[in-house]
Amino acid sequence: MPRPAVFLDRDGVINPYAYNAEFGTIDSPARPDEFTLAPGAAGAIATLNQAGLLVVVVSNQPGVAKGRFSAALLDAVTDKMQRQMREAGARLDAVYYCLHHPEGKIDEYRMSCECRKPKPGLLLRAAREWEIDLPHSYMVGDGAVDIIAGRQAGVKTLFIGPRKGYVFSELERQNAWPDAIVSNVCEATEWIRHARNGHTARGKNGKNGKNGHRKFVNSGDEAHFTAQYLQEAIDILKLLDQNSIERIADLLLELREREGRLFLIGVGGGAGHASHAVCDFRKIAGIEAYAPSDNISELTARVNDEGWDTSYANWLRGSRLKAKDMVLVFSVGGGDVKKNVSANLVRALEYAKQTGTTICGVVGRDGGFTRQVADGCTVVPTVNPANITPHTEAFQALIWHLLVSHPKLKAAQTKWESLQPHVTV
Repeated sequence: MPRPAVFLDRDGVINPYAYNAEFGTIDSPARPDEFTLAPGAAGAIATLNQAGLLVVVVSNQPGVAKGRFSAALLDAVTDKMQRQMREAGARLDAVYYCLHHPEGKIDEYRMSCECRKPKPGLLLRAAREWEIDLPHSYMVGDGAVDIIAGRQAGVKTLFIGPRKGYVFSELERQNAWPDAIVSNVCEATEWIRHARNGHTARGKNGKNGKNGHRKFVNSGDEAHFTAQYLQEAIDILKLLDQNSIERIADLLLELREREGRLFLIGVGGGAGHASHAVCDFRKIAGIEAYAPSDNISELTARVNDEGWDTSYANWLRGSRLKAKDMVLVFSVGGGDVKKNVSANLVRALEYAKQTGTTICGVVGRDGGFTRQVADGCTVVPTVNPANITPHTEAFQALIWHLLVSHPKLKAAQTKWESLQPHVTV
């Protein structure tokens, strides 16, 4: 009867990379004395063993083809890995290596093969020899090649690496977005454990998910998404540039002191923020504030008669925008005329620059045109390209609520905070 398995890349997953003094490189361990288990790896694999999952190593080891080490030395490293696993109460059911490389120095191993990841040959061979249930199996690795190989084999994929923008960009570039991003093999094991606790099924229409691979929906995945999304929010909080927020607070204070007006603009969710923020800046911060989306009659008339791209700029003209005023933008991308995204924001900011008006923004992605022209701008960091919009719009609300609550700006008490707590004696 087919059994599910967890396929593990070796280097960067089971063991850390090793520094090779001879070559001056950080690479796969070339000798047994360079091999050590990663912290928690044996315990994680023991957990997988106890869950009844096969644990299979699938690893590219082109060092043999390149002449960095011999097949005999690779075997010696493998023997040490297996021994250390056994001593820790863990078991690797099988180990599969690809020793080839198309530019290898050793003739025997110089070739383009079907087993070198990102091709799925190693996984498919293991599936045949061990009767593995691929649709209910997992691939864990620290490279895009692992994710691509896993996808082609029809398994779920987990990428081990930091939740950083440059990592996400590279995964997107290589079309290698995984089912989950985790910090290490221990976290991968926990993710798999949660996923297996639910009932695995295909989407409502049985359609393929992102990048053409099957999209599974199960209660374990949904629970993990909640944890992952909240962790992403925590990561964003840690990465937020607090100085940029303080800069906006200072500019708003100067605006109030010179009795300037605040014009808040955005599109979609940004327009919703603008409307809500108008209320709080007027009521709590004592700043005269307006938003074009609050006057739907004028806005739709301008869109109908003058066009969408100039609608906000012409509204600002009609409001007699002055140098002592401020324009505050809420936008996911900040506006980009070349990509025809939020062009109305770009035209509005161009007009604001002409009048010498102070410009601020709370934006996502790279900040777009808003960041280029702003006097003060907070960019919500990207920690997962799949969730840029919801995180940006969520943190826009957090940041403008912070601003109206800031001691520099808060001029009136909010209702619930003004109520005295009821004390029973």
